[in-house]
Amino acid sequence: MPTQIVVSLVPTAATAVPPPHTGPAVYAAFLKAVRAVDPELSAIMHDSPRYKPFTLSPVLDEQGRPPSAPGQPARIVAGLLIDAYAAPVLAALHHAAGHQIAQTRYRTVDVAVHAVSYAELATGADPAATTWAYDLLTPVGFATGRGDGARRQRPWPDAERVFTNLTRRWDAFAGEVALPTSAEPAVVDHLEVVDAQLRMATHLVEPGQRNPEHRFRRGTVGSVTFQLAEASGVPGDARRAVDALAAFASHAGFGDRTAMGMGHVRRRLSPPPQQ
Repeated sequence: MPTQIVVSLVPTAATAVPPPHTGPAVYAAFLKAVRAVDPELSAIMHDSPRYKPFTLSPVLDEQGRPPSAPGQPARIVAGLLIDAYAAPVLAALHHAAGHQIAQTRYRTVDVAVHAVSYAELATGADPAATTWAYDLLTPVGFATGRGDGARRQRPWPDAERVFTNLTRRWDAFAGEVALPTSAEPAVVDHLEVVDAQLRMATHLVEPGQRNPEHRFRRGTVGSVTFQLAEASGVPGDARRAVDALAAFASHAGFGDRTAMGMGHVRRRLSPPPQQ
């Protein structure tokens, strides 16, 4: 059951301003909170293989930006992609009176939760939908794998790459709620980017790296709109599957390093205004 938990925070010091890059610090604070209630689950989440069963935002304000004013209220957002993790993680976050994130101590003022099952995402998807728009609140990026030549970063929300990644994570965590076989051809052969307002940004992912260049990953922030080209040629079950993946993205995020705060996105009900 994809679950989104929003933890609202206020700094304990009125003069506190967090650093601009808090992804790894939020990751550490989150696992520490879980470890206090369920050490085994915390270890499993930390050691998860390729696809992490959770996502995290960095510390953000209400507009989805890093806080910049002293004492400013903030939030972190956790996305859980496995049903069994929701209850213990929610209990852990309720149990934690606050969190130490980098050099800033925060007090928890609210924990809000929104959950929807994979079955509800699948059955509630709209087969008539052909366009999906998002705000990219934290950098979205990918990287080449082993066997793909030199290690390279791909800091763009390419339609095929974004939705193929969502498909793989759905397959990994949704259990018996399988996507139709027609979904992948729809993504590969029909999905495209039709509008984007993007800029490059860096995101701290490995602060312990000796080489400063390896501490950060490149990505893009801004907005992007995806669309099915020649949608009339896409089977109805495939259109429904793509719409389910589009909703799943609110929990799963886009791209790589989503547990470290990358790829945190917000669905738009309408495309952004043209500039």
